[in-house]
Amino acid sequence: MPVAALASQNLHPEQKFSKHADGSRPRVLYAEDSTASRIVTTAMLKRMGLEVDAVEDGELALRQAEKSFYDVILLDIEMPVMDGVTAARGIRALGGKTSKTPILALSAFLADSTEFSHWRDAFDHAVPKPANSNELHRAIRGFLNSRLPAPPAVAEPARPGSAFSGLRAALPKGTWVKLMTLAATESIHYANAAAAAFDADDKETTRHCVHALKGLARNFEAADLEGKAVQIETAGASRETITELLALADAWVTAAEAGTI
Repeated sequence: MPVAALASQNLHPEQKFSKHADGSRPRVLYAEDSTASRIVTTAMLKRMGLEVDAVEDGELALRQAEKSFYDVILLDIEMPVMDGVTAARGIRALGGKTSKTPILALSAFLADSTEFSHWRDAFDHAVPKPANSNELHRAIRGFLNSRLPAPPAVAEPARPGSAFSGLRAALPKGTWVKLMTLAATESIHYANAAAAAFDADDKETTRHCVHALKGLARNFEAADLEGKAVQIETAGASRETITELLALADAWVTAAEAGTI
């Protein structure tokens, strides 16, 4: 059985959202470029009784919003091809009912910056990564429950590691190993991309890759890797710190494959 299906079955039960009057489930469009994070968050949302269409970048999200109506749209901010802010503004520009769909920002940026102040024209609410199922439920609830006023556009405080607290205990060991190996392998991709950008003296791409790696490491509680990414973001990249970043990503893969984390 796929990791996503097992994760959905084994997550702790959450209060489910009510179906619409016609018997259909509330629909959520979710965009996230990290495969591992997308699997787990999609499982959380489905566990809440939501129907979820999950895509990997903002352009695909915009295309989905053009052809289908959703009750809520959840967008990661930093994605390849088209970022979440551009996608959200594109959805607002579609006009009609779709342009008024509640759009929630989901980003590690919100955990340590005030970037959301620049996105208020596109988003109704913001939840920083990592967000656990209770945080997601609370953020979505106000927009689905017509008896409650919509919550104001605000960035909620981050809770490091909260997205996956208890997940290891809930999942079968084999599923956990697969999920952690997937996340660790993604970290290698980001670390290699950061190293290539550093070699090319492309500071912006280096920053983007390190930031994406930091968010992934934070989600899966890879503390050493997250700490190194934070160090690079704070002090800037050097040959030494990029090499250390690569070594930590390699170590995470080795430990994940061995099932020791």
